[in-house]
Amino acid sequence: MQEQELVKQLQQGSREAFDRIYLLYHQQAYRTAFFLTGNRADAQDVVQETFVKVWLCAPQLKDRDGFRSWFYRILTRMAFRKGSAQKREIPDADISLLADRGSEGDSLSGLLLKEEREQIRQAVDSLDEKYRTVVVLYYFNEFSTKEIARITGCLEGTVKSRLFAARRKLQKSLQAGWEPVGSAGINSFWKGSNI
Repeated sequence: MQEQELVKQLQQGSREAFDRIYLLYHQQAYRTAFFLTGNRADAQDVVQETFVKVWLCAPQLKDRDGFRSWFYRILTRMAFRKGSAQKREIPDADISLLADRGSEGDSLSGLLLKEEREQIRQAVDSLDEKYRTVVVLYYFNEFSTKEIARITGCLEGTVKSRLFAARRKLQKSLQAGWEPVGSAGINSFWKGSNI
């Protein structure tokens, strides 16, 4: 079943459609909330509150094609509220573990790549909220700059500007004493970018 049809059924109060949407979105929503809040418990709260709001407000959604952007707009706003109210903890490698599952190679290469991803994650985590948000949505959720503009309520030019500034900040924070060991390095954040 296509997402549009699920959204239509959700708007009509279908619990089954809600459950299927939850299965489609909850893992990526948790990762996004975790990056935005920096705290596992807060991320879980944000995801739960987001799905509650989706259930309650779905009938008011006018553009079913825009469900994904609408969902992440709710999620990022909830994360902003939660993140500014709570102190950020230094998260462990939960997010990196998901990426490690599919990697192959010897244990030293795996360990070095895991360390590289952890350094990237920490650098992203250290960004101001407005920069961290666009980085997470663009690079980890693969939203276009136009979609991010809809989610954040900014102009597309502002999103592009924030991405550019965030890449510079990431590059600066990672260049001191760090050499990428694989093709998944931070250079992929700004080389070959389409903005």
